[in-house]
Amino acid sequence: MPNEAVRERALEALLGDATKDAVDMVLLARDGECQAHARDGSVGFDAGGPRWVKGRDPIARQDPTMFSPLDDEISGRRPTNERNSYPYAYSSVAQLFANERAPDLAVVHTPAHNWEERGGHRGEHGSLDLVQSRAPLILAGRGVRRLGRIDTHARMVDVAPTLATLAGAAPLTGTVLRRQEGRVLTETLDEQDQPERVVAFLWDGTNANVLHAMADAGELPNVARLMSEGTTFGHGLIASFPSVTLANHTSAITGVHPGTHGILHNAYFDRANGRQIITNAPQTWHLARDEISPDVETIFEALARSGVGPTAAVDEPADRGAGYSTFDFLRRGEVKAVEGALPDPTSIPGATQEFVELKREYAWSSSADTIAVMQAGQLWREEHGPRPRFIWINLILPDAGNHAGGPYSDIGHAALRDTDRRMGEILDAFEWGGGRTAFALLADHGMEESDPDCKGDFDDALTAAGIRFRDEAYGFVYLEE
Repeated sequence: MPNEAVRERALEALLGDATKDAVDMVLLARDGECQAHARDGSVGFDAGGPRWVKGRDPIARQDPTMFSPLDDEISGRRPTNERNSYPYAYSSVAQLFANERAPDLAVVHTPAHNWEERGGHRGEHGSLDLVQSRAPLILAGRGVRRLGRIDTHARMVDVAPTLATLAGAAPLTGTVLRRQEGRVLTETLDEQDQPERVVAFLWDGTNANVLHAMADAGELPNVARLMSEGTTFGHGLIASFPSVTLANHTSAITGVHPGTHGILHNAYFDRANGRQIITNAPQTWHLARDEISPDVETIFEALARSGVGPTAAVDEPADRGAGYSTFDFLRRGEVKAVEGALPDPTSIPGATQEFVELKREYAWSSSADTIAVMQAGQLWREEHGPRPRFIWINLILPDAGNHAGGPYSDIGHAALRDTDRRMGEILDAFEWGGGRTAFALLADHGMEESDPDCKGDFDDALTAAGIRFRDEAYGFVYLEE
């Protein structure tokens, strides 16, 4: 571990004038507490709240209703720290630093910052702030109350216990899953109307306000139908920190925060073993579940324990315990079976060809999501055994489109329209569950429009200060002596 002198030098470098456009604040843990440091103030806290404040508390604003609906988000885009909101910041930061693999410093980038030096995106996420953390959540179908759009929010850790309850998991003492940190969203459930099965769709990297606005405008008819037949959380689903893919996929499937389930980021470092851990990459997706703590339980495992099955995970890396999983093909060494199934994106019906031809990530994601549609149909037709009682389907194109252009862009909107069509193909093949199925639509995190003129790499400031470090996933800084 670094000594305090090294950490103080790093803080000074990261919060200097050279990084003001890139760094919103720096988080750390020491002396038995967590701390958040900005240029004009600091706070020491635990999961329950502040212990002390010097100057201004940079995470004091934690209102999850801000920047909603879409017009409010756009008019207040890229807020400064003083105007921003950081829902559940005290507990969300504390859970991260409770893990032994947590970084020495977690650097929170500003909403405006664009990572151009590292192949940056116009749409960004990963931060503690509201817009990057706020994903959509819609529950619909059998067993779900038709409450319409309700003026509230949920947390990512609420997803697993709610869906496990819907699917019929046997409760434990006081919880539905082991180590559960979320709650069952009982206000949305009709306990007298148990569904025969549950189907969950995760649209990776989707901005909740944009999804709602496009559905209201008739651009996402299948999303709109789900909204009309159930409950939509008007202020969305708040991701755990950091608001990145594999950390929050796993939180949604286990009902615990990253610091508890162990998938801390898309990449992080195990200092005790000198090992870099990369979870969110094509080469490692099928291995990511090995990093999930054995002390927690996935939805798939909770249902198996309860005698509810079979279950299936389509294109989902956090698939531990699923009876059928796409990534089992890779684990068995059947790579050709997956690669050979990927269609030519230029021949995919319904894909927006303008962006297929423009962006490689859009093309690849369109191919992968088309395979997800195919697998879902096979599962429903019982080509892989009896029809699953619980199916989780991961659709990745929204993340690619929103990264490429930002959540308000033509390419971002096209990605949502294409994904709505693909989800509609699945729902039509399922005949919308015949009226006996519960559905969920969620995302793993939100997406915020960065400023292409707001550049700078805070690693340069650390290097200029003569500090030895490793920076994992753009923000998890592990200092060296």
